[in-house]
Amino acid sequence: MSDPSPRPVLGRIAAAHAGVTSGKGNLSDTLNTGLTRAIRRAALPFEGLLPQITDVVVTCATTLSKGVAALPDHGLLAAMEDEEGRRGLIALDNKLVDALIEVQATGRVEAGDLPPRPVTRIDEALCRDFLDLMLSAFAKETATEAGRDWPDRMSYGSRIADRTQLNLLLPEQGYHLLKASVSAAGRKHGALVLLLPADAAIARRRMLAAPSTKGAKPADWSVRMMAAVGSAPMVLDAVLTRVTLPLGRVEALAKGDLIPFQRADLGAITLEGEGEHVFARGGLGQFEGNRAVRLGVPGAAVAGARSASGGVPGATSMPGAAPPMGGRTTGISAAGGLPPLAAGAAPTLAGLPLMAGFDPDAVMGGGDPNALIGAFDPNALMGGFDPDAPMG
Repeated sequence: MSDPSPRPVLGRIAAAHAGVTSGKGNLSDTLNTGLTRAIRRAALPFEGLLPQITDVVVTCATTLSKGVAALPDHGLLAAMEDEEGRRGLIALDNKLVDALIEVQATGRVEAGDLPPRPVTRIDEALCRDFLDLMLSAFAKETATEAGRDWPDRMSYGSRIADRTQLNLLLPEQGYHLLKASVSAAGRKHGALVLLLPADAAIARRRMLAAPSTKGAKPADWSVRMMAAVGSAPMVLDAVLTRVTLPLGRVEALAKGDLIPFQRADLGAITLEGEGEHVFARGGLGQFEGNRAVRLGVPGAAVAGARSASGGVPGATSMPGAAPPMGGRTTGISAAGGLPPLAAGAAPTLAGLPLMAGFDPDAVMGGGDPNALIGAFDPNALMGGFDPDAPMG
């Protein structure tokens, strides 16, 4: 008897000529890496969760019964579904459920494990955002896998209270089982399980729709690097000034002591990352009634403003301070000055060119006193020092 549906056969022939194989080993690596990164990305909005993935076990092409047997005994179990109605399972151990609730209620994961209890609708609501973020991140992490045979995007469905109904909810077909051992802030340890539906038709459809890559020019490594690390969080500090003091003066500092700085320092602020790496320079001003840093002070202006503080670039000495012993000083933060920008170089931040000139006494709105940014007046910002005045 002839095959009534020749498309799968044609798909396999096309895949063979294109060099596409099942690649189960590669799929395991992709699923492992994708789940690990997805858990970490989903945890970013949950300060204090600090998940550490200690182990990920991937079983490709398993059965529904084996997948159900790998689910944690207690905790949150829910169905997930794609746009075409394919279903899978997602499960969270009761210890990780408790960790997510504690982080959102108290800001930290409490030490010690609570006894298992039935998961309530409130528990589900507190865990759903994390699980949905994880599924979204997992879809992005595995989007470029050529041999992927699971749905592009699975979405959180609803909690399953009766596990005996799983055989009625999901068909007996092929699945990919992902089981991760997760530590929440090093205090609670539990399992997170994904049961993804595997469908060979998805892999064939992706292969036939993919454009030919023969002779394609490889992407620049810098583009790939930026795609990998571009979304990583980064902390920048706006540094007003640095002060160099003798060690004896530093040890004698007490509450209420004043550390003055020069007016020129307000126009010589640096935007720095870790290790005092300078990303941009600017000046302090106002924007809509709030303090703001305007980027774009040229290196010469910064060097001149710094040197006005006493000949030591990047440092301001306190009047009346005793001279250091042996001519050596110990800075509160590393002094040594900031190197001026090269002549003609236009510093950039996030790909945007900074302004070539900047006058700390000029109007911040581009020369118009009625512009959004008010007149730059450092004295108005500082005013008289009142130790009893409220901060901010």
